[in-house]
Amino acid sequence: MKLSIGEVSKIFNISKETLRYYDKIGILKPEVNSQNGYRYYLFKHLEKLSLILGIKLLGISLADIKQTIGSEDLNEYKNLVSKQEEILKIKKKELEHLEYNLNKSKKILNTVTNFKNDYKFENLKISNQNYSLYALDMKKLLSSNICPIGTMSLEKELSYLNEEINDTYIYLYNIIENTNVYENENLLFIKENPKNIEILKKYLNNEDISSIKIDIHEKCVSVNFYGTTKQINEYILSLNKYFNCPKNNMAYVKYEFYLPKKTDDVMYFVNINLNVSI
Repeated sequence: MKLSIGEVSKIFNISKETLRYYDKIGILKPEVNSQNGYRYYLFKHLEKLSLILGIKLLGISLADIKQTIGSEDLNEYKNLVSKQEEILKIKKKELEHLEYNLNKSKKILNTVTNFKNDYKFENLKISNQNYSLYALDMKKLLSSNICPIGTMSLEKELSYLNEEINDTYIYLYNIIENTNVYENENLLFIKENPKNIEILKKYLNNEDISSIKIDIHEKCVSVNFYGTTKQINEYILSLNKYFNCPKNNMAYVKYEFYLPKKTDDVMYFVNINLNVSI
């Protein structure tokens, strides 16, 4: 059986240019008729092409594939299979992460669609909050020697993990003289849990971890709100005034969802925890 480049292109649904490139780099060289220079593919080429495309689909480079096939060494194939296995694990985790985010987004959208902001502050309940947070100053970490290369990896790992355990980053809002609200954009907080600590230990030593730990023991009002940044700030100020809190106070805010707009007035769905301890 002899197949032309066009026929192979149709069978595997790849372009002729791709096949010519494979020929050029030597990873898949067709037979050549010495009399007329006509190139054609045999069944053995189809088997090899199936192998190449299957491995390439996993993100392994053509250079690695060529080296493995060219070596004709079982150990090289074994190493390639191990690499495929690792890539599959990563891709599986990414797909699970994507699926989780989609399900989470659906739930939040259902909540936001039927949500109305509560301005009847007398209905809000005060509860005792006892938990620990870890404050990550991302700007400071990036400019320090604590984990100069791994800071972004740290943030990504924690982001993935906190989504898995149905939690999010927490941001600090400082209330100034009951007139302004200032968000510290460099600081983000994560709640204490065994998995978070395990990740932190990969990047920070015990002394550094202890230095960023904050124990929370206070009375709080927890309430959801949907609005722009300006409206969120105004709502926090109104809460602080209603509960006769100190003029200089703080609130911890979790961002659950945001709705992009053509204007700068992006809408956010957040959870606000205001310290009402007096």
